[in-house]
Amino acid sequence: MKKNLTVLCLVLYTVIAVAQKSQIATDNHLKTKLDSLVQNSSLAFMKEASRVGLSIGIIKDGKQYFYNYGATKIGTQNLPTNQTVYELASISKTFSSTLLAKAVLEKKVKPTDDIRKYLKQDYPNLTYQGTPITLLNLTNLTSALPNWMPDSKELFSKSNPDAIPFLLDSIHQKYSMNQFYADLHTVKPDTLPGTIARHCNTAAQLLGHIMENVYGNEFEDLLKKQFIVPLKMKNTSLLSKSNIPSTMAVGYDGKGRQMPYINWEDMQVAASIASSTSDMLKYMAYHLNEKNEIVKLSHQPTFGNVKDGAIAYNWKINKTSKGIARVSHTGGSLGFSTFIVFYPEQNSGIILLSNEADQGTQNELIKLADTILTF
Repeated sequence: MKKNLTVLCLVLYTVIAVAQKSQIATDNHLKTKLDSLVQNSSLAFMKEASRVGLSIGIIKDGKQYFYNYGATKIGTQNLPTNQTVYELASISKTFSSTLLAKAVLEKKVKPTDDIRKYLKQDYPNLTYQGTPITLLNLTNLTSALPNWMPDSKELFSKSNPDAIPFLLDSIHQKYSMNQFYADLHTVKPDTLPGTIARHCNTAAQLLGHIMENVYGNEFEDLLKKQFIVPLKMKNTSLLSKSNIPSTMAVGYDGKGRQMPYINWEDMQVAASIASSTSDMLKYMAYHLNEKNEIVKLSHQPTFGNVKDGAIAYNWKINKTSKGIARVSHTGGSLGFSTFIVFYPEQNSGIILLSNEADQGTQNELIKLADTILTF
């Protein structure tokens, strides 16, 4: 009898949880076929117990659409809007790469330049068997540099996995750019630059700061001058300890724990741009216009095969089964997951911003994007 009662309680709990999840808040008006497609796909994504909020921006045939689901913070009924700010995480890298494309066209740099030409100290160690790391290596993930600095793998291997996000935050809250450049002297590339592509925060950090040196301006000012002001991206900024926007969503891990923001000095240029769907559609519209030479160059594959997936200036480039060019980038921080994909030939694309991050969230966002908008 006791066993049956326990089973009954578990069933009732599951029914209640599903019922609660089926009543996910949204501003979708369900008036068009696109509305219905977004609704069905997004509810399937949001019904996972760990999900918190989701904001979607779409450009389809040149027209813009916005949809929001869930909440900006657990325990509230604050539905996100197209003005709600999320961490972009690694999508931030595409801003630095676009600046590089601009610098190349302005003949301020050459993509094949040795990166040491733009560093303020001597780094004889930044070669592999005499082959230097180039600016292009920084932006197509083939630099052979370590993914993270400082290297904390040994510390993390001995730590409770649940503690790692907070350990990472505590390390980088104290880690300055001066320490970054000091540690850079100890780096030894482990393979020939330009031969293997792998995720690399260190490369993105260097590229952002090299752009500062090339243009003689702080990255935040470059961001404003090249993107925020001309594109009227009023919700976009660089996170810092003194700048967390009031419209910022709260980020969570898969267990519902509130996560720290990536407002670290050393990682700002690589992962700390925050934005909204309304602003990111302006950024997307900018990148859909390949008549702009800066945009066109930034989308040119520089490593890999387009058929299998190539890398341009940080953008991932491939073609659909119908031969249509597809440009994309993912982003994942301690508490946010993001994905942007667009099709310049179709003047269409989608941005998805979620204030929850677990091992599967990014892949689920990719599936969601491909369900809603596929060519």
